[in-house]
Amino acid sequence: MPSAKNSAWLITNHAPAQILSGYSNICGDVIAVDKGLEWVHSLGLQPAAIIGDLDSVSASVLSQYAETPLKRHPAEKNETDTELALNWCLEQNYNKIVILNDMQGRFDHSAALIQNLIKLHRMGVDSYIENEYQRFFFLHQNTRITGQKGDLLSLISYSQESRFAGSTALQYPLNKLCLLQHQSRGISNIFGADEIEIKLASGLVLAIYTPQASSG
Repeated sequence: MPSAKNSAWLITNHAPAQILSGYSNICGDVIAVDKGLEWVHSLGLQPAAIIGDLDSVSASVLSQYAETPLKRHPAEKNETDTELALNWCLEQNYNKIVILNDMQGRFDHSAALIQNLIKLHRMGVDSYIENEYQRFFFLHQNTRITGQKGDLLSLISYSQESRFAGSTALQYPLNKLCLLQHQSRGISNIFGADEIEIKLASGLVLAIYTPQASSG
């Protein structure tokens, strides 16, 4: 079983061609989620586990991983393949989980990934969704984000209201700001330095980080 210090990188059916972190920089266990195995194979990565109903995976590709732990599930199930993979990662005691998904295509699937992220956040797992252009995560009480001056940060309240104690180095300060669930007020704040800090007083807030090079 992996130690609590290990990380899991879930390569899903809709993993992007590139990720912000860079596929070559992945440090941790690669988890192939259903047809994501074909993308893992094309990248030349070795998965620590293969999870899903596998109804859309090429038999020729699957046959090349006979020695890899396989968690096959029925096609008719309550959870998505990604949620099943996340549940397995929690059982293995990973303390960092990154879901690689382009967040395009079916919006309901993208919304479900955010729901998965809420569960991980509430369990205290360091967790993200990452694609080629953005990184999605939920704020802690104190959150530092490293990037570059001019990068964008959008904040969306998943609580009826979310209150901020303050912020550092954001163009639009969050000091004593109350962000309501139905407001889009938190969209497109700007890094005023290479590192910013946010102090959240209450509420559940989704953060979406977009590097300047990706924001055009």
